[in-house]
Amino acid sequence: MELFAIVVLVLGLIGCSILRKHMRESKQLKLRGIIHEERMKAMENNLPLPETDDSKLIGLLGSQSEPSAGGLGALQASILWARLVSLCLGLAAFIGGIGISIAMYFTQADDMSDFWAMGLIPVFFGIGLLIFFGFSKSIASSLTTVES
Repeated sequence: MELFAIVVLVLGLIGCSILRKHMRESKQLKLRGIIHEERMKAMENNLPLPETDDSKLIGLLGSQSEPSAGGLGALQASILWARLVSLCLGLAAFIGGIGISIAMYFTQADDMSDFWAMGLIPVFFGIGLLIFFGFSKSIASSLTTVES
């Protein structure tokens, strides 16, 4: 049973990283397609090609080759991302842990009903993530004031 849980955890982490990479690359592909269409329309109508600011383009595409290209905006985006992930995972763990505790408490099997408190582990993990979400608001707001 423990081996199965570890395998599921590892496969879930691998799946999440693959999904994140796919989402980032599909976003880059869409942006490049939009830029290409805009340039092709300008060429068809004999208009001057639109100026492209490489630093803004690198920031939009999220290139990992130049970490300084994003600057404070990249830091702000990463903090926003961390806040959103902590909110989503915190709520999922909290609600899931409550569901596990209730299901294990009211189950008919005597072996399972004795371990209902195991569901409190994800509940407190979720509470910790939600506390992080609440405390990180001041960090995100201070970065917004610094940028402007």
